[in-house]
Amino acid sequence: MKRKRTEITIEVDEVIHLAKQPQPLPLMWCVACGAETTMVSPQQAAVITGVTVRTINSWVESDTVHFIETEDGLLLLCMSSLSH
Repeated sequence: MKRKRTEITIEVDEVIHLAKQPQPLPLMWCVACGAETTMVSPQQAAVITGVTVRTINSWVESDTVHFIETEDGLLLLCMSSLSH
């Protein structure tokens, strides 16, 4: 009786993603604070506060946190108002 030999070839592709060094957080004027403060994105604010982006958005809608919208539509939140 002949034995059958099965050969399996596994091919693996590796993708390496090189990210730029993070840029420093921008200092901008917060009208509500009346001072220059660090501004962060909703995603960064969620990480900093330990809540979801959805929660951050509800804080923005209810004016619980200070925020600005840039001319290009970017939403930035005042770090000082996140710590209250």
